[in-house]
Amino acid sequence: MRGKKLFGRKFWSALPMLLFMAVIFSFSAKTAAESSKSSNVFVEVLMDERFPWAEQENQAAVHRTLSFLVRKCAHMAEYAVLSMLVLYWLFSFSVSYRARVGIAALISICYAASDEFHQLFVPGRSGQVRDVLIDAAGALLGLLFVSLIRHLAGRRHGGTKDPETKSYTGG
Repeated sequence: MRGKKLFGRKFWSALPMLLFMAVIFSFSAKTAAESSKSSNVFVEVLMDERFPWAEQENQAAVHRTLSFLVRKCAHMAEYAVLSMLVLYWLFSFSVSYRARVGIAALISICYAASDEFHQLFVPGRSGQVRDVLIDAAGALLGLLFVSLIRHLAGRRHGGTKDPETKSYTGG
């Protein structure tokens, strides 16, 4: 009976991570034109609302720069969320927090690399090492954010220091 409960806990805690991986996969399966159209919605709003001062001859350059920034920030945000969901799943295992963070980073970065490989087979898309690095930075920022919140919550609630990670455990 205990084995079924443990499996259920691991399965249900993995579900958000697996669903989010499917969402990332579906974004990557879009052609270059579809992907640009999605990100350009945000760029157009920014151009209209925030950069009306951009002179006509500079508009194309501002648009390209904003488009690049929006896409790369979206990459970082996606992988920050993914790494947090992987970490959430790893809490269903009996391993140290440090190991969970390391495994979450590894899984997220490997998924980023596989996602870029997947894009090699999508019309108009290409796999970029730069994008894997941007995704990895997002994953690490997500894990850093969770670790910081965990540390601050532990200190606030009078947690004790975990000798292995030298951070507060949140008693």
